Amino acid sequence: MKKRWRKLISVLVSGTMILTLAACGGGESSENTQADNGEGKKVIKFFHRFPDEPYNTFIEEKIAEYEENHPDIDIEIMSAQNDPYKEKIKVLVGSEDCPDIFFSWPGEFSERFIREDLVLDMTPYFEEDPEWKDSLLESQMAQYTTSDGMIYGIPFRLDAKIWFYNKDIFEECGISELPTTWEEFLDVCETIKSKGYIPIAYGNVDKWPASLLIGALNLMTVSDEVRDQDYTPQTAEFTDPGYVEAMEYYQELIPYFTEGAQGTTWDIARNGFSQGKAAMFYPEVVEIPYILAENPDINMGMFSFPVIEGEGDPSILPGSPEGFLVSSKTEYPDECMEFLKWFLGPEVGAEMAKEVNWFNASKEAVNGIEDPMLKDAYNVIAQAESMSPWFDNVLYSTVKEEYYTQLSDLTNGDVTPQEAMEKIQEVVKESKSLIGEEESSE
Repeated sequence: MKKRWRKLISVLVSGTMILTLAACGGGESSENTQADNGEGKKVIKFFHRFPDEPYNTFIEEKIAEYEENHPDIDIEIMSAQNDPYKEKIKVLVGSEDCPDIFFSWPGEFSERFIREDLVLDMTPYFEEDPEWKDSLLESQMAQYTTSDGMIYGIPFRLDAKIWFYNKDIFEECGISELPTTWEEFLDVCETIKSKGYIPIAYGNVDKWPASLLIGALNLMTVSDEVRDQDYTPQTAEFTDPGYVEAMEYYQELIPYFTEGAQGTTWDIARNGFSQGKAAMFYPEVVEIPYILAENPDINMGMFSFPVIEGEGDPSILPGSPEGFLVSSKTEYPDECMEFLKWFLGPEVGAEMAKEVNWFNASKEAVNGIEDPMLKDAYNVIAQAESMSPWFDNVLYSTVKEEYYTQLSDLTNGDVTPQEAMEKIQEVVKESKSLIGEEESSE
């Protein structure tokens, strides 16, 4: 069984996905592939995207601990890096070899699976155990809840975007107050640049960084009502002038980015910040461990995104938890949910915070955090009144790719904000027919 699933993953990597899945779907029944591991145990396939250390080892050790305490359960673990994972899971979820439990981002990335009835509805489990539901941060669970109230996932780690700054560089540049408005932020950038430092560590070779920065700007330039409409693929238009305004604000930052940002990876940009070459960085809070690993002595702090007066709401925190879903095809929904209740609960959450500096949605996860930066980051998320999911995760696939392309061209100076949005709007219109075809084929 284990060899068979690993073989499937291997073939997916090689690119022969359709033939492999067709063979798997026709050759064996779901019952045979899941139930028979030669030992009479219930086999639960678990697929995640954290193969790097120490995260992979932490996950494997926790699962081994669970198996030891549940001798009737055998959890098979597979993992893949971020981008390959996205491609593999899209194919696997619809196959007979779908993992029972799999990682997924909230928003459109997961909801496409929901539209195809491929995800277990967890709502009844939480209704039966309100104490469990109350133990989790409401703002984070809301990210894994559809507009009609279906709970489809549980956060594994919390995440958000917030500005980091090098306190030593700020002091050297004579900056005594943190910027709170956009005008103050641009003044700080200019002061830092005049002192010979890179104001903003930035790398956009993978294109998603620009989309997340634009997503934060959209929160301030576009009203909540309009964003809610446009962030729903079926009703999206993206004709509000606030989207052009967001790109215009983005343009104002380009002179302060890492030189050659379009050819710079995000990791290299982050290293430029951690090594004191750049004064500011706009990372996800889950990157704190990476920054500290690159430079344990860095003297850094955090500040909120500078406010832009517009139609939006600057109090919304850009960010989203990352979590796990259960396949609607699993033979063991109760067993999967029992495992997730433990694995994503307060006990493991506190251990994860202490050992790998990540925290889950448990209200008690902070009990395992000792680093003051991590505590501050956790509190920023826990105290947020509302959060907005990652911008690229709410977009329909073709719209996301067009946004990536246009933001890349905008960064290069090849298009204006108005031209970029006009091209995106064309793709938004085309996407409506694709969504209609998907829904009619269900």
